[in-house]
This record gives sequence, structure tokens and C-alpha cells, in this order.
Amino acid sequence: MLRNILLATAALTLVATAANAGPQVSLSKDNKFVSVMPNNHNATRVRAPKDSYVYETLSTNANGAYFCCYGSTISGPSSFFDAAYGVAEQFILTNSTKAKGLAAGVGYVSGDDSVTLTLYADNGSNSPGAMLAQGTGTTSTEFGECCGVTTVKIPKTNLAANTPYWVAITTTGANFEAAGFQVSNEVDDYVYVASTSNGGSTWGSGYSETEYDPAIGVIK
Repeated sequence: MLRNILLATAALTLVATAANAGPQVSLSKDNKFVSVMPNNHNATRVRAPKDSYVYETLSTNANGAYFCCYGSTISGPSSFFDAAYGVAEQFILTNSTKAKGLAAGVGYVSGDDSVTLTLYADNGSNSPGAMLAQGTGTTSTEFGECCGVTTVKIPKTNLAANTPYWVAITTTGANFEAAGFQVSNEVDDYVYVASTSNGGSTWGSGYSETEYDPAIGVIK
């Protein structure tokens, strides 16, 4: 059903004028999903070395196709949406470790390109609970192009095996961004995803999804 909703966004009115965004950017009716027409531009692929990740759903496709062509809306509280949309994805490790960084595939649409990545514990009901660590970075890739990955440093944080945690993607100010889905090579298994409309002050109930999950990474 989500696929049908997203494909239908191609027929929606463009938001370029209202959002001061590039052309051919469209929104779903509830503003929570964004789509963009594909193009042939490529940018430098930016990501941490693969062996630095203890967990990741970042695309291994050389074209970084997770930026094309659908994603979750990421917006700041003073954006034209009048809501601070964000998305979070649950992950579970098989071995205990320490995390010192987070990563996510995020494309900018308008604003100063600031991205906040937050590590959360689970609330016991498959939604983000207590905040464990947070870092701020920037996205240098326009949504719909290839292939920047935003990485941030966080204080070293212990992560236990077989325990659910979350990586959340939010932003500040008037930013309008998009957290691209892993559509191209479907690297994701079923995981829980949750959303917020107030910048992460509260989170909705997590729902199990595959293929349309954000591209995230946890760096050791």
C-alpha cells in the first residue's frame, strides 16, 4: 500500500515555490513522504569505511540509489510545514559493542542542511524511548542526486546484544530534507520504523516495514 501512496505523489502539485525547493519535488497529502523525479547527476560518495560499521542499512549500490526517488520528510520546527517531521529506525545487534558515531542517508531540499542524528533506547513497545546520545552534522547532497551520507560523532555509548535501539533523523530551523528509502537493492530486513511531528519530543508507535526504511549506520 505504501508503494501505491508514494507512486501517487508524482501527480501532486509541486512544492517548489512554497518550500523554496528545486523543481519536481512533491509531497504526499500528509506531508510525511517526499518524492523527486530522478536525474542523471552524480556526486562524490561520502561514507565511513565499511569496516567501521557495527550495523548499517546503507546501500551497497555504486550509484547510491537510496537517494532516488522517495523518502521520509525531515523538517525543522520553523519550516513551512509548521511541523518538525522526523523518522527513526530500530536496530538490534548480535554482539555487545560501543558506538561512537551515527550515519544516515539524507538529502537536502532547502535550508542550511543541518541534520541531527540521535541514538535512543527502546521504550519496550517498539518505539524510541530514552535518548542515549546525539550529534549534529550536515547533508551536502541534494535529494534525488547521489550519494552523500551524513555522519556524526557521539560520546562512546555501550550497546548490549539482542537489545533494540533506534537511530533517529531530525533537523532544526527552517530546514526541509528527506531521508531516502532503501528501494533499489532492498538491503533491509523487516524492522520497526517510527515517526515524529515535533522534532522527537514524542514518537508515534513503531510499525514493521521493509524496503522503505531509512538508510542508517552505527559506527564503532
